[in-house]
Amino acid sequence: MQAIETIHPDPLTTHACWIDGCSVSGVEDYPLVDPSTGDIFAKATLAGEDLVDSALASAQRSYRTWRTTSTSFRAAILGKLAALVREDAQSLAATLSQEVGKPITAAHAEVMSAAQLIDYFAQETLRITGQIPYLGYAREQVMIVREPVGVVVAINPYNYPLSTLVCKVAPAVAVGCTVVAKPDEHTPISTLKLAQMASAAGLPPGVLNVLTGDGPTTGRLLVAHPTPRLVAFTGSTEVGKEVHSASAKYVRKVVSELGGHCPAIVCADAPWPGLLPAMVAQSFKNCGQYCYRISRFYVDEQIYTDFLDQFTKLTLALQVGPAFDPNTDLGPMNNREVYSKVQSQVATAVGEGAHVHIGGAPLEKYPGGFYYLPTILTNVTAEMKIARQEVFGPVVIITAFSDPDSAIQEANDTPYGLGAYLFTADLGRALEWSASLEAGSIWVNAIHQAYPEAPFGGMKESGLGREKSRFGVEEYTELKTIYFSY
Repeated sequence: MQAIETIHPDPLTTHACWIDGCSVSGVEDYPLVDPSTGDIFAKATLAGEDLVDSALASAQRSYRTWRTTSTSFRAAILGKLAALVREDAQSLAATLSQEVGKPITAAHAEVMSAAQLIDYFAQETLRITGQIPYLGYAREQVMIVREPVGVVVAINPYNYPLSTLVCKVAPAVAVGCTVVAKPDEHTPISTLKLAQMASAAGLPPGVLNVLTGDGPTTGRLLVAHPTPRLVAFTGSTEVGKEVHSASAKYVRKVVSELGGHCPAIVCADAPWPGLLPAMVAQSFKNCGQYCYRISRFYVDEQIYTDFLDQFTKLTLALQVGPAFDPNTDLGPMNNREVYSKVQSQVATAVGEGAHVHIGGAPLEKYPGGFYYLPTILTNVTAEMKIARQEVFGPVVIITAFSDPDSAIQEANDTPYGLGAYLFTADLGRALEWSASLEAGSIWVNAIHQAYPEAPFGGMKESGLGREKSRFGVEEYTELKTIYFSY
C-alpha cells in the first residue's frame, strides 16, 4: 500500500483585514514577531491594491447612509463599544503586551484609557454646534453649519496602537465620517479586535474597515488613493512629510502628529526632588517609545550634580524584562529596526564626544528579545546629531545650564515642537518662558496631564492639527455657510 503523505497545517494564526464587516484575506502574509522573545507568533495579511480599493469603496458606500444618522445614535454605539472594551480589557491588554512589548500593567492602562477616550468623544460630539450670527439683514439669515469631512484614512503607530487609534476613529465616526484604519505592521491585532468589537456594538458594515500591512506597500497605496478626504497620521516626521506631499495632489486635509524631542528645563528653585520619580518614569515609559516623553533635561548648574546623581539612582532601579513579567518596568523595544536605530544613535553621539553615564548597550539577559538598557547621556552639545534628532528609545540627555536664555534657545533648537516641560517655583518666569517655548503642549511643575478635554498636537515639524478635545472633533468636519433668503 502506498504511504499517504501527511500535510501539517501552518500552526500560526493569520490575521486578515476587516472590510465591510467581514474578515478578508489577501494573497500574501507577513510574520508578526513577539518583541519579548524575537519569536514569530502569528501572521497578518499584507494588503495590496485590490484590498485597498475594496476597503475604500466600502467606506465610500457606507458614508452615504452613515452621515445621515443622528449624532445621538452614533454616540450610543460608541458608548456600547467603550463598554465592550472594558469588558474585554484583560484580553486586549494581553494582546498589546505581546505585539507591542508593553509591560502588562501599562498595557491594561492603555486599554482603560482607550475606553475613556471613546466615551469622551461620544459625548463631546453631542456638543458640537454651528452658528447663526446676528447680522440684521432684512429677510435673510446666514447659517454656518458643520458637516462630516467624508472618508477618513487613519494610520497609526506601534507604540500606543489602541489609544492613538481611538483618537482618530471615535471622533471621525461620531461626526458621521467612515474610516479605513491602517495599524502599524507590527501591531495589527489590537486594531482588528477593536473593529470587531465595534461591529458587535452595532456599527454598520463599512463604517470602520481595517487594512493590515506595511507603510511602503499598504500605507502608500492608501495615501495615494483619490477617495479619502482626510488622512489622520501619527508617526515619524519623515513619513509624515510624505503623507502631506501625497495628499497635496488632492488638496486633501491631513491631521498629523509627528516626531518630538521634548525638553525639560529644571530651575534651581524647582521642587524637583519630589517630582523626580515621575520624571524618571515619564522619560523611560514604554521603553522611551513615545514622542512627548522628556528626552532632554536642561538643569541649572547649581543643582546639576545632585539632580544627575538622584536621577541615575532611580533609573538604575528600573527593571528591564519581558512584557509579561509583572515586575517589569521597561519591556523590550518593539522591533529590530528601532532597536538597531537607537544603538546607532548612541554610538554616533559617543563618536561626537558624548559620554555614556549609564546604559548605552543592549541587555543580553533575555536572548532573542529587543532589550536595551535605560541610558543617560552627558556632555552632549547642541551641535551633536542626537541633540536635534528624535530618540525613540530609552535614552535621556542631561545637560547643565548657567544662562536661562541659552537653555530656552537650546530647547527650541530642533525641528520639533511637540511638548516641553518647565520646573520652577517662580510662576511669573513660568508664564514668560511658556510664551517663548515652541511647543504645542507645555507642562509646568507636573508630569504629565493628558486630559481628553485638552487639545494635543505639535508646532513646526511635529505636525499639523490637533487631537482630543472639541478641537480634535472639529478636525473631522467641514464648515459650510448657507445664505438663506426669504
